[in-house]
Amino acid sequence: MTMESQRLGNVVEAVKAAKRAGRMYEAEQLLLAEIEEQERQSRAAGWGVAPWYYEQLAIVYAKQGKTMQELEVLERYARQIKAPGARPAKLAERLQKVRKKLGRS
Repeated sequence: MTMESQRLGNVVEAVKAAKRAGRMYEAEQLLLAEIEEQERQSRAAGWGVAPWYYEQLAIVYAKQGKTMQELEVLERYARQIKAPGARPAKLAERLQKVRKKLGRS
């Protein structure tokens, strides 16, 4: 296991633990920091960001009724180069649902 994959595993576990314990602010801060890191690495190396962090932050905001913040993180993800997989399409669908909920198209 590389140091980077170990770091990411630690972040994922910390986010999951914070969410399970209801520490949403802690989960939010961990996710925001990792999103910043994902975007920094994406710009430096030209590869896509991992969608999990954006998705989890959108979930944290949704659970708190923070629909505008949920929209903002989903729009932020939409502007990024994306890693391959099925998640980008699912997050695009979620973005459309949130926009519709807020009366935006």
